[in-house]
Amino acid sequence: MSLHPTLVRVPGTGELSLAPPGTPEPPDATAALPAAWTGLGLSTEDGVTIRRAVEKTGTTHWQQITPARYIYTSQELTVASVFQESKGAVLGVYFGGMTFAEVGTGSKKYRAEISSVPKGDERALCVDWTDQISATEVYHHRLYVPRVEVSETADAQWTRTQEARWGLTFAALSPASGTTLAVWLTDDPAVLLATPGGGTLAASGKSD
Repeated sequence: MSLHPTLVRVPGTGELSLAPPGTPEPPDATAALPAAWTGLGLSTEDGVTIRRAVEKTGTTHWQQITPARYIYTSQELTVASVFQESKGAVLGVYFGGMTFAEVGTGSKKYRAEISSVPKGDERALCVDWTDQISATEVYHHRLYVPRVEVSETADAQWTRTQEARWGLTFAALSPASGTTLAVWLTDDPAVLLATPGGGTLAASGKSD
């Protein structure tokens, strides 16, 4: 067996951020996101759910019942979270690109229109999370998806016994060029653990 208890990671805290489509990939996982990015703030303790679904169909044959190969039919990568801050950045995404504007200069009254015509609202997305194991052992992870769009919104229930919550699921769109659907950035040496077949964990003295 190859057991490495010190490689267990707990995403203790993090945030999901959005930027205009085409916003470049951040330089690394530790640098603060540039001004183009807007954090969506507090989310429920369930955090963020990443889902990757690949569908494939096996070939069928007259001579045998076992497929000779599989044909890939679809791939989906989604990022979902339930947000707790009722601010413009969250509400705008939930309602398909809705934007608030002040009714009159200095009025402190704001208005937004929800369109009867659904339209695309493409964004770039980053999910950041940090695992602070000790004062000297802190690891950062950042998932960057250059093109996403909201694929699903959860029902929002307004009640006096719970804060307003805004459940959003973002689905990755095909890259504008190339084949990179998303990028994972990190300073965590655990990712260097070799795939089955050989090798050891580099740059870490805590692999045993």
